[in-house]
Amino acid sequence: MARVSEVIRGWLGWCPNARTMNTGTVILPTHEVTPEQIQPGGGTVRPGRIGRGIGIATGSIKILVRNPRLLLFSLLTGLAMCFSLALTFYLQYISGTNPFPGMDLVTQSPVFLIAKGSSMWLVLTFVIALISTLLTYFLLAGLIACVSSLLSGKKISISAGLSRAGDHLKPLAGWAVIGSLLGTASSYIINSWISNLPVTLLSMGAIFVFFILTMFVVPAVVLDEGKVLPAIRDSLSVFRKTWGEIVACFGMLLAIVFVIYLVVLIPIILIGFSAGSTASAGFAVILTMLVMMILIFIGSTIVGIATLGLYTYGKTGMLSPEFGKKPEVNVPV
Repeated sequence: MARVSEVIRGWLGWCPNARTMNTGTVILPTHEVTPEQIQPGGGTVRPGRIGRGIGIATGSIKILVRNPRLLLFSLLTGLAMCFSLALTFYLQYISGTNPFPGMDLVTQSPVFLIAKGSSMWLVLTFVIALISTLLTYFLLAGLIACVSSLLSGKKISISAGLSRAGDHLKPLAGWAVIGSLLGTASSYIINSWISNLPVTLLSMGAIFVFFILTMFVVPAVVLDEGKVLPAIRDSLSVFRKTWGEIVACFGMLLAIVFVIYLVVLIPIILIGFSAGSTASAGFAVILTMLVMMILIFIGSTIVGIATLGLYTYGKTGMLSPEFGKKPEVNVPV
């Protein structure tokens, strides 16, 4: 299951597209915006920061509800994620690892075609990670472009958003290479010291922290026409300014997903397992997994929208009314 967690971890992030301005600045909404002063050091998690983070989370959901066509990004992300999981499971299978231990769905390959940790295994692991990561960043860039245009009062098609994401393919590919190298290194460490839980947790934690700190690289590339290294610096700067809002925003999203999942899960369990038959229990398990996948796919789009909101706020100090309360004053920053 460590392999599954690696793939899922690599996918949490996502999407629309707006053509960046010739001046290289962030595309700002044409609506009135609320000026919010950011403290130089980020400060502590004050009630105002918590409120902004929650506002960005709920505002992201509202934006998706008002623009259901953005769910196409959820579908594309889901297909890309399933494709990545299939490749990962197959690599596990041919390297002598049962992708579904204890479930008797797939037994390990009778012939080990590729030894774990070998040069070929590392190459295939990197290629799979690169394909998956590049697809993720490309869809996220398209989502960011689309939502950025919506916030500026313009509507563009999904295909136009993806086209604009293609304009930034080179830096996105560079960032995907960096992510894939780190992911491959983490996979090698986990498979080499699979019985050493502290090493495994440390490796996974390091990768997670790195991508949290650099979560704004794709928005920086798309909105500011940045290259990889400047985008990393921008991401670190925005993270330092908005970490309180980030915690509140994603904490709120996780709480909403948890509540929805429980509301759906409890009836499924009661109905599926109360029948007392193996078929009913199996159907309940499958249905539960399906609900989880749907929530992940839709959540990926919401997370992408929220990432855009956090980035534009961190860069400009202004919060679009789409993500929070209506503005009291219109003051440019």
